[in-house]
Amino acid sequence: MSKIKAVVCATDLSEDSNKAIPLAAHIALGLDAKLVVAHIIDLPAVAPYGETMIDPQGLRSRVEQSTKPQVADILSHIDGVDWELSISIGYPAKEIQQIVQEHSAGLLVAATRARSGFQRFLLGSVTRKLMFTLNIPLMIVPGGLSTHRSVLQKIDSILIASDFSTDSEIAAQLGFQFARAFSAQLTLATVIEQGQLDQILTMDPQKERAVADKLVIDLTDKLNGMVPQDLKSVTKVVVLAGQPHDELNKYSILNHIDLIVMGIHGRGFIENIMVGSTTDRLVRLGQFPVLAVRTENPNV
Repeated sequence: MSKIKAVVCATDLSEDSNKAIPLAAHIALGLDAKLVVAHIIDLPAVAPYGETMIDPQGLRSRVEQSTKPQVADILSHIDGVDWELSISIGYPAKEIQQIVQEHSAGLLVAATRARSGFQRFLLGSVTRKLMFTLNIPLMIVPGGLSTHRSVLQKIDSILIASDFSTDSEIAAQLGFQFARAFSAQLTLATVIEQGQLDQILTMDPQKERAVADKLVIDLTDKLNGMVPQDLKSVTKVVVLAGQPHDELNKYSILNHIDLIVMGIHGRGFIENIMVGSTTDRLVRLGQFPVLAVRTENPNV
């Protein structure tokens, strides 16, 4: 697995968005990588006023002058991080991908907004687009994370969620890399979903317990087989049962997990809006940063 040399943290300078910056800084330090804080001047937002057409460089300069002190203040509590500010004008998702490419970044960190009602159940359009188009891992930081926790956030405990798909196998490799970099305690977990439980419950009641016990043993053995030898002493494997996002969230709360790592399954746009992936659902719960990894990612 290639070394991550640069971490890009995208922010729109809102309170929620800025909560991702301290965590990105801790990650950059742990990985001995450079931190690039990216702020995009949204083209649709300023184009009606004609400013980008008249003086784009002047606009960029003015935004940089006001933004750099804000970022410096946020990072003032974190010693030793090598960082720079990148200001761009355009469509956010497109510009963020360009900044990622320019810096050969191996990780993007971005926050969601804390929302109420129906809006809370939809990821921001930029974050959603990046989740399914970006060719590097994306760490999503909930906007509802307390400011105090985000500033002090360190990665001492990592949960890797696996369903044994290609996505989750690649995600596990990145989770192992993070565990080494941060000397973190590691949990490797899988969830027996409702469909599997229903199949067991339709069997002969006398055989249900035996079948369930064997399934847990088999899955535990499979998880143990994934753990690298050098991490076995700091790794626990667990088999949960129920709705994946609920079970992973509850386990993480009870066991003080700092970061959840998981793969993203490819789905169509309509299915993601109406159903949502486990990654979506975990982010919506707003308890933990989620590191999402896609199969198409060539860097892991």
